[in-house]
Amino acid sequence: MGKLLKSLAHSIRSNHVASSAQKMIVAAFSFVFFAAPLAALDYSYCLKYYDEASSGAKGAKSIALKDIKSTLFLMYSPSFEELPKALKVIKADPFIGLYLIESKASKFSYTLKDIDNYVKSKNLVALGGENIKDGTEDGMEKTARDGKKDRIHRGKILKDQAGFIRYAQFSNTVRRNGVVGNICYQIYGLGVGGNGFISKRYIQRFLQQKSPYYGDIGVRVEEKDKVILVQQIDPFFKDNPFLKNDVIVSVDGKNISSYTQFEWLVSNLTYQKSIEVGVIRNAKALKLKLRVDKRYGGFLLPDTFLERFGIELDSNLLITSIDPDASAKLPQFQVGDQIVWVDKQPIESFEMSIHDALREVFSQAALRKKQGKIQNIEILILRSGLEFFQKI
Repeated sequence: MGKLLKSLAHSIRSNHVASSAQKMIVAAFSFVFFAAPLAALDYSYCLKYYDEASSGAKGAKSIALKDIKSTLFLMYSPSFEELPKALKVIKADPFIGLYLIESKASKFSYTLKDIDNYVKSKNLVALGGENIKDGTEDGMEKTARDGKKDRIHRGKILKDQAGFIRYAQFSNTVRRNGVVGNICYQIYGLGVGGNGFISKRYIQRFLQQKSPYYGDIGVRVEEKDKVILVQQIDPFFKDNPFLKNDVIVSVDGKNISSYTQFEWLVSNLTYQKSIEVGVIRNAKALKLKLRVDKRYGGFLLPDTFLERFGIELDSNLLITSIDPDASAKLPQFQVGDQIVWVDKQPIESFEMSIHDALREVFSQAALRKKQGKIQNIEILILRSGLEFFQKI
């Protein structure tokens, strides 16, 4: 523990002149470790550290990390649209809601640590963060007025992160862009609101990539009875070899034992690499060959299978925009078109979100096409008050 105190003191000395606030944090750090056996931990000083190691630029909280430039800050937002427009965004990954923001250099920064069983057994704290209801200037002013009690939440880590949006879980509140830790400068993740936070592995992947990339093999899966089952098939994935209910047992020579492992492995496959996927189909073991593609939607983004064509849909399946630079195109569609049904299946008939339902009907149409029941996928479009069919 003495080494940790010396480390923090050295960090402050390296900034040449320690402010009274910095000295207070060192004193508090000493209190946390040396007075802990005698009294309850006082995390109010670690909250001061958070305020010194974060930015509230343009009404959105973000944190400084030791291994990146002092003028760069990490933040989470569930959508790009929720970011204040004046923020200077250096890197964005809207798939998982992580952003790098440029702002005035911070005095302190955080070191990210891995979560293990020992850490899960310890009493920790969630600190800081912003008002989850909004990220506006008014929201941040309210956060600043909140008492210490509302920004300090003691608890334990219940489980580590199990997927890109299957967040690590804390036993108490973790505010959006707050931190979970046990000492002032060492944390286990970044808060997303509720009880969830993003852990080191997923943050590091974001920081190491030049631009967001997630490999794709043309299916959406679920874990059931400890096996990975194909649930949906992308009809626009070139030479898609899968069928619904295929059991995926290996990907690119690596055995698959959980959804977490499958998602991580597939997301990190090299783009356009030729691979084999081992499946069990009708009690027979097969090796399916394919070329790795990339995701165009999913996680926090809509995932209808039309995203590869640059098509964006609203909650009524009205096309709101089409990216002219998309690598693949569907010239049959125009902005303002509304999708009524696919292959004579009304999308609203499914008990799921409208975008998930559209993905499901596309998958079912893909299966019928594989079975030779249809030659093309037929879509009913409403355009300027007129309904007509488009075949793709």
